Amino acid sequence: MKASAGFTLIELIVTVAIVAILAGIVAPGMTSFIRDNRMTSQINTLIGTVHLARAEAANRRSIVTLCASDNAANCNSSNWEDGWIIFSDNTNNGNAIIDGDDELILAQEALEGGNTLRQSGFNFGASGRIHFNAVGFLYANDPTAGTLTLCDGRGETGAKAVILNIAGVSRLASDEDGDGIVNRHSGGTAADGVTCP
Repeated sequence: MKASAGFTLIELIVTVAIVAILAGIVAPGMTSFIRDNRMTSQINTLIGTVHLARAEAANRRSIVTLCASDNAANCNSSNWEDGWIIFSDNTNNGNAIIDGDDELILAQEALEGGNTLRQSGFNFGASGRIHFNAVGFLYANDPTAGTLTLCDGRGETGAKAVILNIAGVSRLASDEDGDGIVNRHSGGTAADGVTCP
């Protein structure tokens, strides 16, 4: 008679215990890894969107609007995490509504992971909107630079931001004063750090 081979009960318990310990060590690092990758993906999507809007304004030689929208039809939110749209404002009226000959260029879905995306600065008269003129500059009566800030559950210390100057040129925000928080468009002091809702 041939003896059957297998694991003993003690060997199985030891194996399960080792797997549980390793899972406990790896899980917190995995959560941070997932958050970091989500933030990087979302900020890269935002930068691509800003570049597309500016390029379309210059190519079409008309006003192009980038704005927060949860319905892909008009600018109806100041919370960019609800999603956003890019559309050509062929009538050049800057009314932030897709009407007449206006054309929807891009519709972005809401952000995942409970992240927030808000704007500060700019001078468009309404939050949740960015307009580019026919040469790709920010379009307003008195345009100013601005910042789009992306936050997750870590708050300001984990935030990322995109800064636009009045020429419509964008850049990724950096920590200019060494306090661990990226700075807004207004400068490099602690008071100029981004804020999260």
